[in-house]
Amino acid sequence: MPLFAPYGGGLDLVVLDQALALLQQGRFSGERRLQGGDARPFELLWSGGQAPLELASCTLRFPQLPQVHYSFQLPAHRLLAWLASLQGDASGQDLPDGFWSWFILGVGDGQAA
Repeated sequence: MPLFAPYGGGLDLVVLDQALALLQQGRFSGERRLQGGDARPFELLWSGGQAPLELASCTLRFPQLPQVHYSFQLPAHRLLAWLASLQGDASGQDLPDGFWSWFILGVGDGQAA
């Protein structure tokens, strides 16, 4: 936690601790809500990223489209910020809009808003 805390932008320590636990798991399964109420399940997997500036190698997969997957690398502190900003409820969680804007459009720096 001491390594990542300076990159947390003032995150609550409980939220930071939960995000670090998720970072250690190396995977997050969620669903992206679309207009019209549909949802698309996805899975984000990663390895590496044990230190804030270390690159995490990530793969984004969609179970309904097993042939589609995207690979990318980013600093672990950025991945941690997204994990700390998960949206949703018990019925389904999603990565923050900042991730999707960064990933799909290349807009912004991907920071959680």
